[in-house]
Order: sequence, then structure tokens, then C-alpha cells
Amino acid sequence: MDDLPPPTPETETVMEQLTKRRGLRDAWFWVFVALIVVLGIEVWFLTRAFYISSVITSDSMKPTLMRGDRVLVRRRRFSPSALPRRGAIVMFRDPRDPESRLIKRVIGLPNEVVTIAWGRVYINGKPLTEPYLYQATDGYWHGIIPDDSVFVMGDNRFASDDSRDFGPVPLDNLEGEVVLRYYPLSRFGRLP
Repeated sequence: MDDLPPPTPETETVMEQLTKRRGLRDAWFWVFVALIVVLGIEVWFLTRAFYISSVITSDSMKPTLMRGDRVLVRRRRFSPSALPRRGAIVMFRDPRDPESRLIKRVIGLPNEVVTIAWGRVYINGKPLTEPYLYQATDGYWHGIIPDDSVFVMGDNRFASDDSRDFGPVPLDNLEGEVVLRYYPLSRFGRLP
């Protein structure tokens, strides 16, 4: 090893240049990694601020939502001046157990007369068109929805625990509208 000639100035210059380029490249790599991490954290916080992820744990919304489906709920504050639309699928705190969350479809809006009879739902005396149902609505219910509430029901009426059981849901209990099913991927898509 002692017999090697000392490096020439030309070789040293090439080595120095390679080292400088590599060092600069390494610095840009770490800047890029830091940017990706910061953006990822920001996206995660923004998503948590505006959306809730939920897993469907019952069969009450079949066939629209199946047990095990994962959905994204857009957080939204509802009020008498900003009502959910009829037919929207919403997440809300169970009026009987505030720690529990339910997902159902909005059927009746404030100050409407809702009647369930003869296998159909009637709003202010007119039959409601429900293309998402595959069975008749069982039971009987009749009432006027209060100013600050909505009437909700599951799409699988025989298996649903809904406003027929616990009454209209106060708007303050609504947490948001289900906007997207993201799992399973074969059923991925926006919800009406």
C-alpha cells in the first residue's frame, strides 16, 4: 500500500466534485422526505378535522351499506336553517345512548307529518318514493316532526332500530353526512 503514488491534483478535483454533488443530492433527499412527512401530517389533521371514518356494524342499512363497509362522514353542523336533505345518509349520536353512533337515512324533515302504514311511508299524506328499498316498511307510526329534529330510518326496515323506536332525532345529535364508501374496494364510491 505504501508503494501507491500520491493522488494527482486532477484526481482529487474529480473526487471532490463527486463528493460535493453527492452531498448536495443527499441534502435535497432529506428536504424532500421532510416535506412529505409534514404534508402527510397536515393532510391527516385536516382529514380528522373535517371527516370521520366509520365502520358499519349492523345490517340496518342493507343493501346500501353492508356490515363491514367503511365509510367517510363529512362533519357538518345542521340547524333549522341548514337541514340535511331528504334521503341523505347521516351519522348521529343515539338519543338513548350519547356514546353510541348510528347511521341512518333522513326520511322526514322538521314540521312534516310522517305516517307509516300499509307498508309505505307517507310525508304530509303523500307516499314517499324510496328507490333504495327492497322490502315494504313494517309497522305503524304517525306524528309531526318537531322544529329541531329529523325522522330517520334504516334501509333494511325489518332489522333497523330507528326513529320508529326512539322518535325523531334532534338536529344537535347529527354529526355529519356519509359521503363515501372506501372499503371494500369493489364497492368504492360516493353515496347519494
